[in-house]
Amino acid sequence: MLVAFLMVAAPKGPEGYVVETVDIPDEITLGVGGLAFHPSGALFITTREGQVWRLKGQDWQLFADGLHEVLGIYIDPVSEDIWVMQRPELTQLVDRDGDGRADVYRTITAAWGLTDNYHEYAFGLVRDAEGSFYGTLNTSLSWVGWAGSSKWDIGRVHDGKMGRAARYRGWSFKVTPQGEFIPWSMGMRSPAGLGMNRHGEIFYTDNQGDWNGSSTLQQVVQGRFHGHPSSLMDHPEFAGKDLNAISVDAYREMRTPPAVYFIHGDLANSPGEPVFDETAGQFGPFEDQIFVGDQTRSNLMRIVLEKVQGAYQGAIFNFIEGLQSGVVRNQFNEQGVLYVGQTGRGWRSAGDKIFGLQTVRWDRQTTPVEMLSIGLTTRGFEIRFTQPMDVKALADASHYEIEHWHYLYRPEYGSPKADRTKVVPERIEVTHDGMRVHCQMPQLEGKVYQFRLNGMQSRSGRPLTNPIGWYTLNKRRLSDLR
Repeated sequence: MLVAFLMVAAPKGPEGYVVETVDIPDEITLGVGGLAFHPSGALFITTREGQVWRLKGQDWQLFADGLHEVLGIYIDPVSEDIWVMQRPELTQLVDRDGDGRADVYRTITAAWGLTDNYHEYAFGLVRDAEGSFYGTLNTSLSWVGWAGSSKWDIGRVHDGKMGRAARYRGWSFKVTPQGEFIPWSMGMRSPAGLGMNRHGEIFYTDNQGDWNGSSTLQQVVQGRFHGHPSSLMDHPEFAGKDLNAISVDAYREMRTPPAVYFIHGDLANSPGEPVFDETAGQFGPFEDQIFVGDQTRSNLMRIVLEKVQGAYQGAIFNFIEGLQSGVVRNQFNEQGVLYVGQTGRGWRSAGDKIFGLQTVRWDRQTTPVEMLSIGLTTRGFEIRFTQPMDVKALADASHYEIEHWHYLYRPEYGSPKADRTKVVPERIEVTHDGMRVHCQMPQLEGKVYQFRLNGMQSRSGRPLTNPIGWYTLNKRRLSDLR
């Protein structure tokens, strides 16, 4: 089967970034669930329909079929071995006779529980330096009002919508090279995306809903409680306990707050896989930043993390909008081109296609006009830019609209922007080169801060493509030495 790349006019993003659409043969239904590059350069694509496709150049080949909703894949860069995440198990796929089709499906582990509840997804995969895999497991849709049956109504806490109808729902897990399944962290709701950086640190995205006021990016750490209490049914310290007898305040004290909030309705409703830009500058000025898409809004976003008092927090920006379907998976190839896998089946997405595959490529010449980062200081926030900005506009406080709010931690579905308040900076300090501005605040609070920069343009007269940034503040900086 042959494939062509078609130029797309609809997407909107920074100058210098080109979106192209991969033409998928009519006979293929490609509800993307996972993307991974083979050492040969071929792209392997897993689908919600249970297939694994191999795309090399312009040739599509079916590698595996008959799987159960494959929402993750990992390919070893040395051995070329392939593993996939199915709903019921972690599976190794082996092409024993070398004909380009998997003929051995080897179960590595099937230690988690599964019912016929539609919401019990299994996501992955990432692998650490020791060869252990990590994945995440969705909660069950347990509320009878949505599920239409009481058979899954197990483990709901304080009348939340999601529960735990099978083992380890709402957990992340580790699988050792020996195949041992280790429950890793708990309190996840709908952990649809998982990513690992060059340092072996793992992050996941969770979707807004009960116990999750807005979608989040969180670090995966052994033993950590991320906030959704239904998963505690499988924690030995809570065995036999009535989770409804534990107060919301007590769960709040146990919970580790998210590193970054996605702004529900404004930026993202259902974020997918976080992928780190480790392309050595092949994708522009965003090295080590995170790119993540949203299934509902059909957009790509950019996240900048920093450590404050030993914990990650940081800023998020929109990057490209107007993609053809819901963005759930992203992967860079060796040339620094970002492949964006999409699905819209069963859920509404802004893009009008049911599924899709697109690429984002930087032209390696044009420097985009963007906020490069927002970072916390002891007195406020420092905004950095990708190129010199007009200093006069930067120094004018009237160009800044700043406000903050927080999201409620509660069993109800989602949260409003609680205590939304405008903030007037006490002082604006601009560097002579126009590359940085410091906004001194009257006080710093544990809130989500929104920065809207109106009328800002580069020294060459080009406007900011994405003039809004958001920063999630959990901890205050004790020193400006970083």
